Amino acid sequence: MDRVADDTRTRLVESALRLLREEGLDAVTLRAVGDLTGLSRTAPYRHFADKTALLAALAVRVITDLSVHVAGQVLRESDRRARLRAFYLSYIAYAVEHRQEYRLVFASVFGAGDHPELEEAIDQVMTALGLEAAGDATVTHARIMALLATAHGLAELAVNGHLTQKGLRPGDVVDALLPVGEGSGPLGSVLQDLPGERPR
Repeated sequence: MDRVADDTRTRLVESALRLLREEGLDAVTLRAVGDLTGLSRTAPYRHFADKTALLAALAVRVITDLSVHVAGQVLRESDRRARLRAFYLSYIAYAVEHRQEYRLVFASVFGAGDHPELEEAIDQVMTALGLEAAGDATVTHARIMALLATAHGLAELAVNGHLTQKGLRPGDVVDALLPVGEGSGPLGSVLQDLPGERPR
């Protein structure tokens, strides 16, 4: 892909993101994106086979934003428990503040294997975030997935209003998950085997 084509594709994705944020997922069509970008209505079809391909590219863009947001919070902390707490809370906060974008990334419209560029982006970013949260480069893939599954579940509860309905804040639930002493809490076994400072 040459530079001009790449720049045009980037502009189209940014226009799609703007539409998603301002008008919702249904407003993101190839024609609407072309109009907003100031291109002909047929221009987007030279870069994306269909709407789903456009949405997959947009989801990759959102994943980058999520990564920057979460990593920025996690890397401010030094000990393992604080990093995990920052990971969960920043992940939930992003989902709540950017509901349309967050839901797009995990939309059922993306069938397994249909969009390898999206799957690769999710794998790379989620693994990096999991390693940063755990504070250890040797933690297993299964344990990283456990962290991510927990974060995703908490985010869904927060986005759908279930925590608020129960009078809970995200921090209340996260603190209940994280161990306050060695081996306690559902994630105690994950943390015990990691080197470094023990959570207190």
